[in-house]
Amino acid sequence: MELEQNRQRLAAEGWGLCSISYDTVEILRNFAERRRITFPMLADPDSAIIRRFGLFNDQIDPSSRDYGVPYPGTFLVDAGGVVRQKIMEEHYMHRMPVATLLMRMGRTPPPVPAQGIRRLDYLEVHSSATETTLHAGNVFTMFVDIHPKPGVHVYAPGTRDYQGMHGVVEENPYLKVRDVQYAPAETLTLPVLGEALPVYSHPVRVSIDAALVSRQELQPLFDAGGTLEIHGSLRLQACDDRVCWPPQEVPLVWTFPLRPPDLDRPPDPIRHQPRG
Repeated sequence: MELEQNRQRLAAEGWGLCSISYDTVEILRNFAERRRITFPMLADPDSAIIRRFGLFNDQIDPSSRDYGVPYPGTFLVDAGGVVRQKIMEEHYMHRMPVATLLMRMGRTPPPVPAQGIRRLDYLEVHSSATETTLHAGNVFTMFVDIHPKPGVHVYAPGTRDYQGMHGVVEENPYLKVRDVQYAPAETLTLPVLGEALPVYSHPVRVSIDAALVSRQELQPLFDAGGTLEIHGSLRLQACDDRVCWPPQEVPLVWTFPLRPPDLDRPPDPIRHQPRG
């Protein structure tokens, strides 16, 4: 059901969907029936297409049943068959969910529900994410949206003499934080003080890219109920034309239900067999 929903979401953005794997037609048919998949799944049991795309995983023992498997990747192909974009991951287990993929492509993802709202006298801070639930190995993005009240500005990263905005995610054994991205700042000129400072006077978003660990490493969370809680904080300072408030450290939290792994496998007669 989830895969079909992803196909529909991509179709709404004008994209088709197909997959290529080193599995046989029989294995793919079994998988499609179990998961109610309707998009094309292309069988490449000799890995010929996989090799042509430069995806063949040559680190696998040739005697293994996994020999022939590709490195995971996503290719965006236009109507003329030309590859317009290639998205590869650092690790074989990492996968990018559709909402995150659409955001990285510059498309409009579905509305992101706020996970938490922190209110100060002069601004609000909302935490959210591209995904509402996660699988092991998912690559996703967490957001921190800052909404200053009218007339209030918040200092951007790199501001001298003030607390520039700085997002931090606490160390978490189930998560690898990849990057924290800040929006381009405006320039606030203060002639009386001879200052030109980078600030945000309108709603602004901080994006935090992250990836989950493997299902084996997530097992303690599955055993405890299957929920991942990520903590962080946002340091900032704000002023208006009369007041500069003291620097603040706003606590943040993101909570994700974890989807259990699909460990069903095709029947033994059609499964890949060791080659040695």
